[in-house]
Amino acid sequence: MSRTHFDAIVVGFGLSGLSVSKRLEENNKKILIISEAGSNASKVAGGVFNPVVLKKFNLAWNSQELYENAVPFYQQLQEQFQENLFSEKSILRIFKSAKEQNDWFSALGKPVLDYFLSEDLKSNTNPSLNAPYKMGVTKHTALLETSKLLKAYERYLKDKDWFLDASFQYNQLILDNNRVQYKDYSANHIIFCEGASVNANPYFGFLPIQGNKGEYISIKAKDLQLNEMVKGSFFIIPQGKDIYKFGATYSRDFLDDSISVDARTQLEQKLKEMITCDFEVIDQEAGIRPTVPDRKPILGQHPKHSAMYICNGFGSRGILFAPTLSKQLVEAIFSDKEIPKEINVSRFYDDFEAASSL
Repeated sequence: MSRTHFDAIVVGFGLSGLSVSKRLEENNKKILIISEAGSNASKVAGGVFNPVVLKKFNLAWNSQELYENAVPFYQQLQEQFQENLFSEKSILRIFKSAKEQNDWFSALGKPVLDYFLSEDLKSNTNPSLNAPYKMGVTKHTALLETSKLLKAYERYLKDKDWFLDASFQYNQLILDNNRVQYKDYSANHIIFCEGASVNANPYFGFLPIQGNKGEYISIKAKDLQLNEMVKGSFFIIPQGKDIYKFGATYSRDFLDDSISVDARTQLEQKLKEMITCDFEVIDQEAGIRPTVPDRKPILGQHPKHSAMYICNGFGSRGILFAPTLSKQLVEAIFSDKEIPKEINVSRFYDDFEAASSL
């Protein structure tokens, strides 16, 4: 077997690229991942695995199916790498008013929500937490160690000589009917999983994927003593050893992955509203989420090049989306299964035709 020919080249290695790579491996495909080392939205993600929109107390899009596919996917990766990567952990939802408390109970009457929301509210016994009302408690939510997972999988792929640590150069890509050539490598398919950097991709520039910048701060707070995740204005996410992540912000301005003073100021102010103890900011991170106006992810085949595919637009719910959508994409490529219309890239084919006519 040729060492330079692959069943698929995967460009990008966030949660989308990792999940697509895993699904390809499950189908006994030889793969090459091309991704430049450095920051991306997945590497700085908080890691909250949560199917519920805790602002409005309803389920995120298609959450039940996404949840059922995601749990065994991450558990299998945890077993593969023998690391603590995925652990069930409740989220405490701070209520700002008695009305929010009542809204929580109203949500429990909706189908499926009672699987994720507990009917037993929790009184606050933590003197460092500002929660004057009882708090809602989630069930079947978890924390994924995204950065640790990405590093473990990258090491595994490099050991197989299946990972090229480099930026992708589009002018080096040659498309020849049902085959692709990139520098010294050839493949039957190429799959772009680039996140927000897809805007620099000349083949998928017609897609309305917008960047949304998110920033976290990491704090040390010895007196906070939290084991659960807490949701108020933002998430407080325990990291162990009195360290917590707090965030993330949402901004469409200044779309690079550099940290900003404004975000830090905003986060510190909001954190002071949620906790009463002293804290020290020890780190700050930023990443760009890929979002779509209709809030649905995008996957499928390029309208012109049959060997080219995309898996993108996960927004802030990549942890939930990635396992299911990667499976759907790989089944579409190798088993001719149809991708649902609501997430199929074909819904933007008219935009491609309009761009091509300019």
